[in-house]
Amino acid sequence: MEQTKEMKQIIAQIIQDIQEQQSYRAVEAGDDVRVIEDLGFSSLDIAQLVAQMEMETGVDPFSQGEAISSITTVGSICDIYQKYMDSAQS
Repeated sequence: MEQTKEMKQIIAQIIQDIQEQQSYRAVEAGDDVRVIEDLGFSSLDIAQLVAQMEMETGVDPFSQGEAISSITTVGSICDIYQKYMDSAQS
């Protein structure tokens, strides 16, 4: 539970950073917020998010077979990274 909360904070901060860099309208990064439709992220923004997540977590689920298209909502990002972090720790 604590790991998930920490993961959500990391994701929210990265999303906020990208929103500021791109001058996007600020949208609260709740679990059900859609990355493309609600946040307005482009494929390059998603790539930046993935790169920053790898730097923060040391995990790259997409090099391990996870489909980049599985990133649909903020919650899906958290689930993907948490799953791979949990499996890396076991």
